[in-house]
Amino acid sequence: MPTEPVDAAWHVSLQHTEPYASASEQIAGGFVHHVPILTEGMADGSSMEYTHQALKATGYYIDPEFWDGEAKSCCPPNPEI
Repeated sequence: MPTEPVDAAWHVSLQHTEPYASASEQIAGGFVHHVPILTEGMADGSSMEYTHQALKATGYYIDPEFWDGEAKSCCPPNPEI
């Protein structure tokens, strides 16, 4: 799960779909949809590890002030995990 500052920034960026779509393509290779449930990858940390590696691969700086810390998500738990 992302930290609260990262989650808040991501939700703001979702409101600007053209630059968000472009950044998604560059970072993740396609549009990153908002799935408002807590997925297995979020729960076990693998989605965050993938995100860190994808950002590093593009040369984006990962500021520990925002990316390291207590995880918090706006997503309710997925009853399937």
